[in-house]
Amino acid sequence: MMHILFRTLPAGLMLMSATAATADASFSLNGTAGLIDMPTAEVLPDGETAWTFTQTGTMSGGTMAFQLLPNLETAVHFTTVDEWLGGTLYDQNLDLKYKIMDESGYFPSLAIGFRDFLSNGAFSSEYIVATKNVGFGLAVTGGIGWGRLGSYNSIGTVFGPRAASISTGVDFNHFFRGDAAFFGGLEWDTPVDGLSLKAEYSSDAYVGEQIYGSFSPKSPFNFGVDYEPFEGISMGAYYNYGTDFGFRITLSGNANRPIVAPDLGTGPVPVNPRPQGYDRSIVWANNSAAQDAIVKGLIPLFEAEGVVIEEVRVTGNSIDLYVQNTKMPMTTKAVGRITRMLSVALPHSVEIFRITPVSSSLATTTIEIKRSDIEAQVERPNAGPDSFRTTQFSDAAYSLGDAAWKRDIYPDFSWSLNPRIPVSLSSGGSAASFDLLVNASAGYRISRGLSLNASLTQKVYGTINTGDGFSDSKGPSLDRLSADYLFKLNPSTYARVSAGYLDRKYGGIDAEVLWKPTNQNWGLGFELAAVQKRAPGSFLGFGDAQTFSAHASIYWDTGFHGLEAQVDVGRYLAGDLGSTVMLSRRFANGWEVAGFVTVTDMPFADFGEGNFSKGISVTIPLRWTMPLETRSSTSISLGTSGNGGQRVGVGNRLYPIIRDYDVLDLRETWGAYWQ
Repeated sequence: MMHILFRTLPAGLMLMSATAATADASFSLNGTAGLIDMPTAEVLPDGETAWTFTQTGTMSGGTMAFQLLPNLETAVHFTTVDEWLGGTLYDQNLDLKYKIMDESGYFPSLAIGFRDFLSNGAFSSEYIVATKNVGFGLAVTGGIGWGRLGSYNSIGTVFGPRAASISTGVDFNHFFRGDAAFFGGLEWDTPVDGLSLKAEYSSDAYVGEQIYGSFSPKSPFNFGVDYEPFEGISMGAYYNYGTDFGFRITLSGNANRPIVAPDLGTGPVPVNPRPQGYDRSIVWANNSAAQDAIVKGLIPLFEAEGVVIEEVRVTGNSIDLYVQNTKMPMTTKAVGRITRMLSVALPHSVEIFRITPVSSSLATTTIEIKRSDIEAQVERPNAGPDSFRTTQFSDAAYSLGDAAWKRDIYPDFSWSLNPRIPVSLSSGGSAASFDLLVNASAGYRISRGLSLNASLTQKVYGTINTGDGFSDSKGPSLDRLSADYLFKLNPSTYARVSAGYLDRKYGGIDAEVLWKPTNQNWGLGFELAAVQKRAPGSFLGFGDAQTFSAHASIYWDTGFHGLEAQVDVGRYLAGDLGSTVMLSRRFANGWEVAGFVTVTDMPFADFGEGNFSKGISVTIPLRWTMPLETRSSTSISLGTSGNGGQRVGVGNRLYPIIRDYDVLDLRETWGAYWQ
């Protein structure tokens, strides 16, 4: 069972390489805040991400846990049980724990939790638990569990019977049903820095392991030692069930605590207030040579800040700019730098600055700022909120029109070479598999919005085997060779058409429309793909299978702790009908954790491994790990794969391109405007 540790170690090392200083956290074998096998009412610090590798006498596997909200802890597990129905059980599940009440005075902290949340499977259970710190570093925990956590020394059926059979699908009717049992334990944070001792009484009888295997627990008591040698790495050793030893290692990081202090580079240019009685003449605006000189003077100033000018229109009292921010992680910081430079470089008569960020050729939001407001607010105590309040935001037109000055930057060629490490929670008879890939990508932009894109991947090492022939190739695979056109139907409606080899499995046409006004926190989208399946093992060839998919989507930025939701409903490539729900937590510094679940009408026996698709991804900005001003990031993705719930893997869907530029996102990062 040690193979699980070594197979998943590369993804864990990626997280470790971006490990921040973490607050003290007590992890369980389950990879979440807890005792040994039993939960506590404590949760991880907000924004914490933890990768845990576990080996015990009954199971092995890994867990990625994330504190989705300050009181909501989430975790995705992939587990191997060696003896189960004459074979090996590979199980993937989702855990949730919500802290209802913090500890206060004589009252303990209180939490409610779910293990294997979306099914009534082998590890399914629910619990209510309380934890109280009683002094001298000692914490006492007690709780009541149902399902698997209600299987030892039951006190009876409290809320009715539980389904006797193990469901392979989504099942909510079993919650808090069936036998219930008490559990509890102690944790002592010793005077030795980083060392704690644990003891617990378990309410888990390991019924499945006894019925389907040869496991025979001797005792409900478990004992353990946890040690954190330095911040970001935690280890544990345990004696469980009166028979076996187990161990745990956890690598953790936190979005709110970067490894290094950011290097903000050189400071912004000072605002140059206009003197009283300044010259308001706009005669210069009628001189095309003067306008051209102004624009050409701005280009090197902007490029020094990593800002590329695409279009400019200058009048006697206003300037309109369409710009690409290639360097600064926060758009608001780029806008602030631009306004400062404009206040220095432009004639005194120019009062209105309208700045439109362009993302992947799409003009997003026009940000209108009055020069007099900048002059009045700079270096004032309330400059941040005052400047946001006086700024106007509107949906941008696709282009400034024929009257604008347009920079001759097309055609333009770009390329990149990057490593990738995809991780599958269930693939080809293994609970966790990974590939080490090298990806080469290139783009040739013919004009604004129109481009040719290609992507090749070479597998260096890999254990992911989907069983469909596409993961077995020894040579390079063509992941993408497409023509893409991104444009706007009107200021609040975006569109995309892609044609060619869309991903490594399908080629054809994919079209998308997204309606997302900038002053609105929700949007609607529709996507239609007509594709033909590519031939496995062939670089350019196609098979005979033709199909289509169609989805309607709703996107909602809740404005609550950076939480966003997306729901897709429609027809998937196998003809199954269903929906995908995705939740993501986004941080102002670029961190993002997203999880999804897809359920369709395809029978679970045909759907594939996991019975329904689910997965999680973590995006870590490079700026979080290094003192650099950069928009680059790295991602770790985990998921299950099956026949059902599949869509074309288009890499330039519209919402991720434009979502950082609406008013809600700009408001959340407006603190960078004056940096």
